[in-house]
Parts: sequence; C-alpha cells; structure tokens
Amino acid sequence: MTHLGSRIAVTLLFALIYTAFLVETGTLVHEFGPHGLALPMATLFAHNFLFFPVAGALALIAFWRPAVLIVDALATGQVPYGRVTLAAVAGVIGVTALAMSNAFAGSNTRSLFEVSPDAIVQDEGSASTDPAERRAAIGEVLIQLRINAAMDSGLQRFQSRCEPEWLRYGVTSQEQKLCFPTGTVTSVEACCRAKTDFRAYVNDMQANHPSLLSSVHRYVLPVKMVFLLLLLFIGILLVWLRKPLTALYGKAVQQVSFPLAAGGALVLLWPLMNAAYLSTSALLTGDGLSNAYRVTAPLFALGFGVWAMLLIFFHLRTYPSHIETALKSAGAIGAVIGVFRYEEIVNYLSRTLGVGGGLVAVVVFTVAVASLIAAVVMGVKAPEFLDPPADEKEEPGLAE
Repeated sequence: MTHLGSRIAVTLLFALIYTAFLVETGTLVHEFGPHGLALPMATLFAHNFLFFPVAGALALIAFWRPAVLIVDALATGQVPYGRVTLAAVAGVIGVTALAMSNAFAGSNTRSLFEVSPDAIVQDEGSASTDPAERRAAIGEVLIQLRINAAMDSGLQRFQSRCEPEWLRYGVTSQEQKLCFPTGTVTSVEACCRAKTDFRAYVNDMQANHPSLLSSVHRYVLPVKMVFLLLLLFIGILLVWLRKPLTALYGKAVQQVSFPLAAGGALVLLWPLMNAAYLSTSALLTGDGLSNAYRVTAPLFALGFGVWAMLLIFFHLRTYPSHIETALKSAGAIGAVIGVFRYEEIVNYLSRTLGVGGGLVAVVVFTVAVASLIAAVVMGVKAPEFLDPPADEKEEPGLAE
C-alpha cells in the first residue's frame, strides 16, 4: 500500500502542470479568439496548443499511478539509495528543463502567436511590382498555408533548401515555386531572401507589439519541459526498478502497464507534431539559419521513439511468451516502417492536426483522447493469463 503523502505529492505536482497547460490555452482563446485567430494559431502551433491540453491530460492520468509507486518506493527508502536517486532525478529534470526553456526562449525566430492579434489583423503586407519583393500580409499567409496544407499532397512539395552551398551549387535554386512569405511564385533563391526578410519582420512586430500569450508562454515553457522530462524518467525508472517495485507492490506494477503503453504511444505524437510544425515553419522562415529548437527536435524524436517502444514492450510482458514475441516483432516492424515513412506521417499530421486542420479534426482528436482516458480511468488492463512471466512467479509481493 502506498503512503498518503506520496499520493498527495504526485497529485499536486500533476495538477500544477496541467493547470499551466490550461492557463496558456485559455490565454490563447481569450486574446486571439475575438479576432478569429484562436483556431488558426492552435493548429499552426498544434504541438503547443493541442497536444499539451488534450494529450497531456491522458499522459498525466496514465502516469499518475506509476509515479506514485516510484515516488513512494524511493522517498520512503524502500529501495537502496532511493532518496538520493529521487533527489538526483528531480535535480536533473529541473536544471535541464530550465536550460532548455531558456535556450528556446532565446531563439532567433519569434512565433506568430507572440505577436499581438491586433497587429496581425492590421498588417496589410507590402506591395511590389516584383513578385520576389512583395510581402504578403500575415492573414494571407495563414490562409495560403491552410488551403495548401489541406490538399492531398500537402506542403511537402513547397519545401526547399536555403543553405548557401545548396543555393550556389544546387540545380533547383532557380526552380519556380509558391513562396508563402511573398504569396507569389518565385525562384527558390528569391524565396530564401524573402524568408529572411519575413523572419526579421515578425521579430520586429513581436518586439513592438508583443502579445499577452508571449509572456504566459515564457512561464509555461519550463513547465512543459518538466512534463516531458518527467514522463521520460518515469518510464525509465519503472522499467529499471521493475523487480523491487513488484516485490513491494505486487500486481499493482503490472496493472499500470496498459495505461503506460497507451500514454506512451500518444505522447509519441508530440515529436511528430513538433516536426510537422517545423516543416511548416521552414516555409516561412527556413532561410538556412538554425537555432536550439531546430537542432534538438530530431533528438527529441529519437529519444521519445525509443522510450515509447520501451513502455510498449513493458506492457507486452503481461502476455504469454509466444504472443509477447510476436507482438514485439510486429512493433519492431512498425517502427521500421515509421522511420521510412516519416515524411509522409509528418505531412499527414500537417494536413489534419496541423496548419491544414480545422475544427472537425480538433474535435475528433479530442474525442479519441477522451475515449482513451475513459478506458484508463475504468481500469482497462491486459488479460490476466494463467501463465504469467516466470520472474513474477519468483517475486511475490503484496498487492496495493
């Protein structure tokens, strides 16, 4: 039986994290809603405003009980060096989250949601007889992105490289494509210059007309980093401490395997949605320069991919060995397919839950996640087979 103090501590931490998500989303609706920009901003930045308040709810519910088991075992000293381990993990999460949020906040590219909605609505762009010199109004840019992303081919066909070497030696630098910052068809080389100008313009707008949401986001960003790192460490610690936890809490450890697998699989959406956003953002400001956010994105995708597979395999241990082997093989094959179809997956997310999505897609996503939450809350778990894993037979424990 876990201690009341452990349950209270984890509940308070998770409640504070989710409250921060709701505050940021509420600020988006409050500030941008009256101008009709709340939904366009929510879909353009779906990795911020759709994932955390929707999928984050399932993740926190699914990881609550595992977190309680881990905190209770470590904080009460029932595991050797438990308190030291708990303090070290908390310190690593706190320092890493603060460092990463500061690096992201100091990015050389400001986001459109950081600009006051009044300034966005009043922006009229810049006219020019030269298509390469024109600057489209931000409202026009958002409409063009949404319409083109919603098509079957998505936005991938408009992507291009802007590094100096590519422009100098590449054969596509003079290829004509739709350039979203100008709203016209220009050469790739001219569009790269337009992206630099668009980046500078948005940065100036944010400096002169910051939104309330930009201030809220700076406070919530470290909380989001804590949330993601916390999930990573819970999964790692649960797998690492499985035997001592099973000895202490018995079947309670295996009963959390389905919520963990469901929550882990859904959390894997975040790096994919993040990649979809970066792909869209590259069409506006991807002029060859890089920043901390773009550099770390592939590392997050790799880390969460391995982590999700780890949790799914942890859940499959509740099945008989022959079924476990078959499902693990299927999971490995699915992971390989996902790697080779990565761009198609990202393009699909851009079209549905990203900038090409709309209210219907958001509602469907929310209802689907709500169904998973209901399954977790009602206690859905893996079938209790007659032939449990051998190591569980050797490690009897008291059920919570």
